[in-house]
Amino acid sequence: MAHDDDNEYGWKADQLRAPGGMEMYTDQIKGIFRDHRDDFRALANDLQGELKFNPPAGDNGLQAGYHAWKTARLLHQMEGHAQAIITLAAKLRATHHAVYVELPKRRAEKAETKALEKSSQGAQVARSAGNVNDLVRRMVEHAGQNGAAGQGDSGQPAVPAQPAHPPVFDMFKTGTGQ
Repeated sequence: MAHDDDNEYGWKADQLRAPGGMEMYTDQIKGIFRDHRDDFRALANDLQGELKFNPPAGDNGLQAGYHAWKTARLLHQMEGHAQAIITLAAKLRATHHAVYVELPKRRAEKAETKALEKSSQGAQVARSAGNVNDLVRRMVEHAGQNGAAGQGDSGQPAVPAQPAHPPVFDMFKTGTGQ
């Protein structure tokens, strides 16, 4: 079957996607089928009454009631189908709103919240880095104050001696294991 942009009622998909388009469409469908539903109900009741009091030739009272009900029942079923279409039109509208209006808003809010959390974490890391830098600065100042007494003749701080390693670590220096 070939895809045709126009349908018999003149609605197109891009019209449904336009702001307010789905609402207008579902309102139109509900209005049309409410009228049909009411017509089916009224016609079924009228027809059932007429057929019951004007039965086909040869029907007794019980048969006349059954035949009238059987014929009117189909109009009542049509009434039920029209009501189902009205209900589905309301569901279509609600689903469209939830998926194409509310979902993008919720996703944008979630992305904004995530970005705020990420920036908050970045600020926390920056504060931690600042605290570490402050600690190092204080340690250097403290070492400078304590090291002033141990300065040599040149006025430079004395270089601390390298720690002595036990002989077991010497095997790692040669790479031979000896």
